[in-house]
Amino acid sequence: MLYYGNTDVGMKRPINQDSFLTIPLWGGEGTLLIVCDGMGGHKAGDVASKTAIEAFSKSMFSSECPDEEADMSTTDAYIKYQLIASCDAANRAVYMLSKQNSDYEGMGTTLVCAFVYKNKLFAVNIGDSRLYMITRYKTIQISRDHSFVQHLIDIGKLTEEEAKTYPRRNVITRAVGVAEKTPVDFFSTDLSEWEGGYLLLCSDGLSNYVDNQMLFDVIYDRSPADEESESDIAAKVNKLISIANGSGGADNITAVIGKF
Repeated sequence: MLYYGNTDVGMKRPINQDSFLTIPLWGGEGTLLIVCDGMGGHKAGDVASKTAIEAFSKSMFSSECPDEEADMSTTDAYIKYQLIASCDAANRAVYMLSKQNSDYEGMGTTLVCAFVYKNKLFAVNIGDSRLYMITRYKTIQISRDHSFVQHLIDIGKLTEEEAKTYPRRNVITRAVGVAEKTPVDFFSTDLSEWEGGYLLLCSDGLSNYVDNQMLFDVIYDRSPADEESESDIAAKVNKLISIANGSGGADNITAVIGKF
């Protein structure tokens, strides 16, 4: 699996509170992609996002590769358990640190993770950082925002178009580390059902500036899919970040793309 990630402070923030990780797992059989968008006072958001990624990845690396002879349902259940347990580990690490240091009181972070194993996608999400799947047929937001505006959309008080300029659009309703326990959304899908495509993980510093059509245009405007290299994936990531900065860059911007 080809993958690449990058992060940028943006045009208006003094520090970058986003973090990301792209790394193979289980001897290269799996690929782990993570984006976190921290929140809190000076430097606290930065600490929260880094702490969450460190705890999450440590938990995943301590897990063993599934038994090759296990049936798919058993493997799926095992991976789901490991991902949710890793979210719990990240939540616990951030929460405990916020209680031990008054400078970090109230800090938290979003977390979105895509784990690809044997051409199947497993994902977890807390907050409003997003996971998209982009193919030649459609662009799909796999994750669901845990945000105030999404709640208003769900109950019919706000349209998708109105949400783009709503004053409280950055208020999230769920985050890693703000409570002892935090619910986790889990998703899975078989990627072999598609004729190839891309996964995009990003913070809201990107998603606030790009819509589904723009994502598709950037992802598919370069070399043919069967001739791509890591540098081609990097170009797509960096172009998306440039678009966000060119549109205002009001927040930190992080994007990770994986080609399946």
